[in-house]
Amino acid sequence: MIASLRFHSGYATGLTGIGRRRIDFSPRLNILFGPNGAGKSTILRTLAAATGCGAGGWSDGRDPTPLPYEITMEWDERPAFYQDCYVNSEDSFLNGDYLERHAHLRSTGEKRIGLVNELIDYIENRFLTYKLPREVRPTLLLDEVDNHIGVAAQSVFWKEIIAQLCKKYQLIIATHSLFPILLRRDNALRQDNLITLEPDYAEICVAELGEAIEYFNARNRNAE
Repeated sequence: MIASLRFHSGYATGLTGIGRRRIDFSPRLNILFGPNGAGKSTILRTLAAATGCGAGGWSDGRDPTPLPYEITMEWDERPAFYQDCYVNSEDSFLNGDYLERHAHLRSTGEKRIGLVNELIDYIENRFLTYKLPREVRPTLLLDEVDNHIGVAAQSVFWKEIIAQLCKKYQLIIATHSLFPILLRRDNALRQDNLITLEPDYAEICVAELGEAIEYFNARNRNAE
């Protein structure tokens, strides 16, 4: 697994949420959260390049990609998998039976959440995690895994799918979704590690959501 990352030079050192501090990762779920330009993708691309999977897919013992800046990374050289889900936004990501079980996920704009198991099946077929000792946990680096996915589908993804993936993998995920904050867990299965790359950004987002809910509830009361 990947234990930590520190930038010593380059673009990321000038970002408020990164700088030259050590970013620590838990063995299970790590959420990179912040606005555009905060450095979420920079962290993931750096980890992918340094573990040998910068071009996507599994590291497979490939040599690291040379970086134009200096970093320190703690990594046990276990396999890592990287997918830039924003660039590959039309790639399938979950099995179609989710559409059958969740009627509210039938819009074409949410087809990816109905196909996420295809990626999971690919990971499982490529790297047979069921043969691994429990302490060996490959790393999944997923950038914008829930982009183009509506609110209802995000809830399904973060409540159901992430819980299953955490049983086998270390996850480092960049997201704009509020669900990993609202559904944050601190137990043996999840151990969520929220890495906010902009001061108070999570609190601001939750406060804005709360205001919207209050407005919605007030309108419904008035309508009655």
